[in-house]
Amino acid sequence: MIQHRLGWHEKRLGDIITLRYGKGLPKRKRRPGPYPVYGSSGVIGFHDEALVAGPGIIVGRKGSIGTIHYEDRDFFPIDTVFYAELKDSH
Repeated sequence: MIQHRLGWHEKRLGDIITLRYGKGLPKRKRRPGPYPVYGSSGVIGFHDEALVAGPGIIVGRKGSIGTIHYEDRDFFPIDTVFYAELKDSH
């Protein structure tokens, strides 16, 4: 449900977010940095670039399918996960 000034309204999750694919980033291509790299099981390393501005929700799509992680900071989701992106009109 989404809270509006006058109360709560029921919405489908698909009306609020889009699940986007992460991007391939093999371990050999990661460069030391402050941004967590997320795989299906959670943080699997760090990189010097973020793919997504935090905060964000990460959902496992391979291996640990359906696992959910929340990240406050900017992060890099790899291709074994989806990440949630808010739609403009929610």
